[in-house]
Parts: sequence; structure tokens; C-alpha cells
Amino acid sequence: MDVLLAWQELLSSENVLTDEKTISAVQTATFATTQRVLAVIRPGDRAEVQECIKIANQYQTPIYPISRGKNWGLGSRVPVKDNCVVMDLSRLDRIVDYHEKLAYITVEPGVTFQQVFEYLRDIQSNLFLSVIGGPPEGSVIANTLERGDGIGPLGDRINYVCGFEVVLPTGELIHTGFGRFANAKTTPVSRWGVGPSVDGIFAQSNLGIVTQMTVWLTPIPKYYLSFNCIVKDHSRLQQLIDIIQQLILQGTIKENCFNFWNCYKFLAKEGRYPWQLLGGKTPFSLQELKGTEPWFGTGDLYCASQEQGLAERKIIEEALAGRVEQLIFSDQEDSSSPLKDDIRLGIPSNINIKSTYWRKKIKIPKNLDPDRDACGVLWLCLLFPFDGQPIVESLRTIESTIKSYQFEPNIAINCSTSRSVKMFIAIMYDRQVLEADSRAMACHDHLLQLFVQEGYIPYRLGIQSMHSLPTAQDDYDQLIRNIKNQLDPNNILAPGRYDFSRDK
Repeated sequence: MDVLLAWQELLSSENVLTDEKTISAVQTATFATTQRVLAVIRPGDRAEVQECIKIANQYQTPIYPISRGKNWGLGSRVPVKDNCVVMDLSRLDRIVDYHEKLAYITVEPGVTFQQVFEYLRDIQSNLFLSVIGGPPEGSVIANTLERGDGIGPLGDRINYVCGFEVVLPTGELIHTGFGRFANAKTTPVSRWGVGPSVDGIFAQSNLGIVTQMTVWLTPIPKYYLSFNCIVKDHSRLQQLIDIIQQLILQGTIKENCFNFWNCYKFLAKEGRYPWQLLGGKTPFSLQELKGTEPWFGTGDLYCASQEQGLAERKIIEEALAGRVEQLIFSDQEDSSSPLKDDIRLGIPSNINIKSTYWRKKIKIPKNLDPDRDACGVLWLCLLFPFDGQPIVESLRTIESTIKSYQFEPNIAINCSTSRSVKMFIAIMYDRQVLEADSRAMACHDHLLQLFVQEGYIPYRLGIQSMHSLPTAQDDYDQLIRNIKNQLDPNNILAPGRYDFSRDK
């Protein structure tokens, strides 16, 4: 193909890959996919990204950018549409800028959570980056642009980033915020700049390739305190949700610093289904085994002093007295040096990835790779008002629906703000079991349609669900199409990704 020769001339042949092993890997996700990938190209800097885009336009060949390709459960590295070329941005892995006092770091798309952690550790920074429950090798920029979720303060990351450098689908270059002005001093500390702000159109979109971004960091707390509680039924869970909402609204608990896990998510964390106990039977029902399906709540207090932490602890203890079966606090008097091995203090961990092996009968490998190991994973990411009654009513529907498809209801709720929560529903299975792929997808789609009809729209979509939402009741969809047509007249960049066009 002439387009491949053009890319080879630009990047050299070792960065234009068409071998069967590479192509097979990028066509594989944690659920069934049929999209074919023509090649993988690996630019090494922003200028090469621009030239690759210009070549793609010249030869009318669509490209699908990925950063590290760890989007497990939502599509991994697989494009939305057929016959794309995957643009792998992992070679763009520079930490471009850092400021201790102003608490920010500027990175390229290949920079991982592990890389940022090691950088901050090595320079003995007093700051940390909110990390994901996913792989340490995940891309900071990719997670942000997907509106992914970090753990702890500033974990709702898309609200704490600025200064994008963006290659447009034509190969043109822009800088958002104050970055468009020469020598602007406030580019890394201001989200909006002056005039219309365009940062938002590059999140969950196919309108540009972000090649640089500034991410804001959190000071390591002088005093860190975590607490855990348990409730054993839905009525107590509803009450606990409403209490936690008020504690967050008044500021006792910071936003994004409390979450709920149900018992199945808690058990799946170790990735070991009780095959022997159940004699090979699926699904696993703790209700049948123990007569209860408890929920676990976990909160974190990031404090400037021990006195502050103990005062907040007292408020929480009084609020939860008699409302939970168990309440346990654990503290760390001086968390500034050294950090303990805690994901909630910015230390990346693979621990949660083991859950993707929940239904697998193989020994969990040291090098975790759910795509390679045929782990079945489908995520459904819903957003709810922070109100106990509708949340618990929805949980009953979710639990009964998932059980009817013979899976365990693996559910977490993250208290992202004082007004809304994010609910993560995971369907975990073994892709090598006959018809498991189709049954899992049917379960996912059933739940998605149920909640869309109820008015609970997902805040994040997998590649299989880009056309699952209803048509906008106003002219929003047309506005996005107009912007797409203007910025990408040849529909070169990630066709089908979050564009919501009716052209399927």
C-alpha cells in the first residue's frame, strides 16, 4: 500500500508494523470484536504525529490513536470502525515540565502512572498523582481524556488538567487556554485561558490528538486516616449513602474520597473464583451460601494535621453510630516519608487487575494481560444523583438482571462529587467458555438500555456502545457533526468514536 510506504519513509520500517502477531494483538479486546486493523504506526514526537496525519489525509486512510492501549473492559486497543490504522503514541513518553510549589506536571501521551510515580519519588517530591485502579502502565493522558477515574483527591481528573497541545485531524497544531500566547506564564495553572475554552471538545471525542497536557498534583498529607464500614442489607445501604453525601457536601470527607464495593467486587479483587467450594458451578451466590450480600464502604481523610484528622474522625463516628455493622479506622501519623504501599496515596498497583481473572481457571500470571489471556471483561459506567433511594432501587434491578444471565453482580460506587456518584458495573467471565461472549454482551446491552430508558445515561462508553444512546432532543448532535466536518473533512481521525452520528 502506498500509504504504508509513505509512513515507512517518515518513521522507518520498524515503526510501521503489519506482522500478524502485532495486528492480532491490537484487534483483541476483553470481549468479542470483529474490527480489522490494517497496520500500526508509531510516531516518535509531535512533529511526526502531524506528518502521519497529513499522510493519512492524502491517502484517505483513517487512523485510530491509542496511548498505551490499556482500556480493558471498554475496548482495549480496538478501533470503533473497521479498516483503521492504529497510531500508537507510546513513544511520546516525556515528562515535559514539573513545578513543586504550584503542584503540576506536564506529560506526553506515552507517560504512565508508574512513570510519574517514580519521577516524583526520585526527586523526593511532596506531591502525588491520583492513580487508577487499573494498570500502572496506563497512560495518564488517555485516562484523563476518557474521563476516567483516579483514587483520592483530584481523582476526577478531567476537572484538574489544562494546557493541552493538540494535533488537529488536518495536521494543524493548537494549544488550549493561555498556551496559544507566546511566553504565557499561566498556561499550566489556568483551565480556561481567555475567550471561548475548547479543552472540553477533545475529551471523549475524535476531534484531535492530545500530545501534551498539564495535570495538577496533590500534596502528600501530613496526616492520613482511612476508615472502613460494612452494611448487610439495602435499607442500611440507602441510609449510609445519604449520610456520606451530607458528610461530603459539608466538606468533612473530600470529593472522590469515599467508595462503596459490593461483596462480589470485594471477593473478585483476588481473581479467584471458588471453583472447588461450588464444585464447578456458576454463578456464585453469597446470598445462597451465607444468607447475605454485604456492602463495604471505604473512606480516606487527607489532613494537614493529626488534630484535623481526629476532629473529622469524631464527626464521622457520630454520623455513623448505629448505622453500620462495623466501623474501623486506621491512621498513619506521618505519611510524608516514606509513603506506605497504598494506592490511595498515589502508588500504582496491579492489585485490582486480578479481578479480570475471576472466572479463569488458570494460574494468575505475574505479567497480567486480560486481552492475551482471554479474560472476559465488560464495563458499564453509569452516573446517578447522589441520592440513596434511586441508587438502591437501581441496584436491585442491576443485581437481578446480571444474575439472570448467570454472572455475579460486581459493582462499585464512587462518590465523585457531593452531588453525583459514578457506578461501575463489571461483567467478568471466561471468553473461552462457549457462548460466554454473546451472553455477557447481551447482559451488558440489556442493562444499558434499561437505564437509558430510565434517564440514567452512561458517562463513559465502550467501543461497542458508541451508537447506543438516544438521539439528542435538541441540536447538540448536529453541532458536534458540524465541528467534526469542519475539523476533519475527510473523517480521518477515529471514525465513530463518540461522534454519535446516526451513520452506523
